[in-house]
Amino acid sequence: MKHLLDINIVTHCVSELTAELAAWTECLGYEVIERSQLTPDLCKAWDTPADAGASYVLLQPASGAEVYVRLIETNKRTGYWPPVTWGWNATEILVTDPDQLARQLEGSPIKRFGGPGDLYNQPKAPRAIQTLSPAGAMLYFTRIQPGGSRYGLHGAKTFVDRVFNVVLGGPDLEALRKFYGDTLGLRVSAPIPFAMTLAAQATNASPDTLFPICVAPVRARHCILELDEYPADTLPRPRGTGELSGGMSMVSFKVPSLDNFPVPLRAAPVRINSAPYNGRRVGVIEGPAGEWLELIE
Repeated sequence: MKHLLDINIVTHCVSELTAELAAWTECLGYEVIERSQLTPDLCKAWDTPADAGASYVLLQPASGAEVYVRLIETNKRTGYWPPVTWGWNATEILVTDPDQLARQLEGSPIKRFGGPGDLYNQPKAPRAIQTLSPAGAMLYFTRIQPGGSRYGLHGAKTFVDRVFNVVLGGPDLEALRKFYGDTLGLRVSAPIPFAMTLAAQATNASPDTLFPICVAPVRARHCILELDEYPADTLPRPRGTGELSGGMSMVSFKVPSLDNFPVPLRAAPVRINSAPYNGRRVGVIEGPAGEWLELIE
């Protein structure tokens, strides 16, 4: 049985909300859907009581796609760098023209470290740039042409559109494959060798080092999950008691039901009325690399 149906929210914990929010709204055209503080009920569902009251914003792309980005201000957390810790590491977003976006981002708070370039050497290959937000979040922006995706993915509807891929890193790719394939019911590809510039730099490897990755479609033609294997000397991401981790802390997925879910929830599910839950039940599970998945029924 397939237990994950779609990506719904990507959550980033940032040290300072104002600058990060400005980058998303002014540079990427995202719109604020809700601005509030984390409620005790939501933190109860997450088992993060220490985060209650933290300020957050919920953002939606200009296309109106119901795939949201949530920024939470947790200014006590510092020193996070995505390529060297296990967990969620990069957020990949559909765009119509990565070359034009690269030009528009010159001099902006979003700093490009890779691309524009084709992701592989084939006609109609996806083309992308790789960037860092003011908070250090890795944001990839990718154009997919009709017929140009190995997984049948559709392209952007607006200049900067929705999240379509989330990247997870850990020390044991086979453990990730079994969890997302055998346990959660996704169709996970065989390992593929792939160059990752920042991961190589962070682990003192040659820039042309190939890391094994796997891809798992979550919703047909809509979104995928990328699983990356990091070298053995990488470390788990720090996390305080009763808190979300820093950086890209959690990815939320729509699920058919929270009843009899094949992985134990961190806490009993809670019905949440605020957007985008709108009365649905919410729970959280932890994966083999320490990553958190919020499940929205």
